[in-house]
Amino acid sequence: MSTGDHDDIKALLRDWMAALRTKDAAEIIRCQSATIRQFSLAPPLQETGNDKPSLQAWLDTWDGPLEFDIRDTDLRLGGDIAWCSALAWLGGIKKGGQKNGFWFRLTVAFAREDGRWLIAHTHESVPFAMEGQPLGLFDLQP
Repeated sequence: MSTGDHDDIKALLRDWMAALRTKDAAEIIRCQSATIRQFSLAPPLQETGNDKPSLQAWLDTWDGPLEFDIRDTDLRLGGDIAWCSALAWLGGIKKGGQKNGFWFRLTVAFAREDGRWLIAHTHESVPFAMEGQPLGLFDLQP
């Protein structure tokens, strides 16, 4: 692990977050491996590869820029693989004027491909109520 790798991955994360905030599907995909595997909060259970039309369709459900930030990051590197766990905030105004926002758990895995760090996997989750009907808990705060 080198300081340069650590800095490169942090820069990649900043670029990815900026692209999410500005709803730039092409830039989001530029940060990701062509073979990315994603476990998102929204269905389906998993996705592989980059589907720009679907990503842009989801981004277009928001009015104006997105709020997206991560905190409490733990970045670990080993060779050509790295991962980062964090708490993430996603918020904004949905089309139709409804303001939404919540914290969730985020894990991002990175792989060095052709000398460049890319996001190879994302995993998003929220805790769910263990008693009664299992419902996602979107009102938790860090």
